[in-house]
Amino acid sequence: MKTQEAIDQIHACHRLIIHEIERICEKHKIHFFLESGTLLGAIRHKGFIPWDDDADTAMLREDFEVFQRVVREELSEDFIYVEPSDMGEEAIFDYVPRVMYVPSVIREDNAEEQFYGKGINNHVSVDIFIIDDLHDNGIIRKATQGMLYFIYGLGLGHRFELDMKKYEGFSRLVVSILSKLGKKIPAKKIIWWYDRVSQWGRNHNKKRQECFYGNFLIQDISLVYKKAWFQETVKVTLDKEEFPAPKEWNKVLRTIYGDYMKLPPEKDRVYTHCQPEYVKIEMGERNT
Repeated sequence: MKTQEAIDQIHACHRLIIHEIERICEKHKIHFFLESGTLLGAIRHKGFIPWDDDADTAMLREDFEVFQRVVREELSEDFIYVEPSDMGEEAIFDYVPRVMYVPSVIREDNAEEQFYGKGINNHVSVDIFIIDDLHDNGIIRKATQGMLYFIYGLGLGHRFELDMKKYEGFSRLVVSILSKLGKKIPAKKIIWWYDRVSQWGRNHNKKRQECFYGNFLIQDISLVYKKAWFQETVKVTLDKEEFPAPKEWNKVLRTIYGDYMKLPPEKDRVYTHCQPEYVKIEMGERNT
């Protein structure tokens, strides 16, 4: 499949999945919204970012817990809900739950794909980021962040392959030690720890009312948001359709990206999740 045709099909499939998430959320009065690169695309491009081959949504922790309870019973045929612990007994891909469209393939089926849940990760999917309360106590905030970094390091021991060339100096030493230690701890235990620590601020943020994405990119878990930014939504346009976004989307995007209207250098406009030549998608009725 040609690259542009593949990306167009992936984006259409993302819309299909987001509609499915939206249907379930509306039925159960769950608050959800576009987030990260997908929100940025809606604001800056009025559609998906042309070179972005994944899609992001988010929920406050209390809404996610309702979604988590009902999603598997509510999903229509062709969709599955996958949690981090579903990747296999000894595999950790990341800490993000996803809704996936099963009649799709986005990469070559190889040993790495089979390592993560016997290929369960090789579908078009939409990420669900979880927004957790930050503790009012500054020391506990720092401890939360430090523990998440520590647990993340342990989890690297359960990756298919760990590229140590990405790390330099002291960081390489720390990653080497933690990943080796992590191999001795069951993957599901590490995933459970990560989720528990992300919630350390629960019921302890009455003063500051601040929050963070506990299962976001590890380099961005230090970003702090006001919970009020997410408690109401507005509609934004994504490929001529309207989807919910945080009411204070401008503040959210500035926190993540800074000057978010500025395009990245051309060298950074690359696909990171799919291999266009392997993309195969059987679309449902809604977005054919």
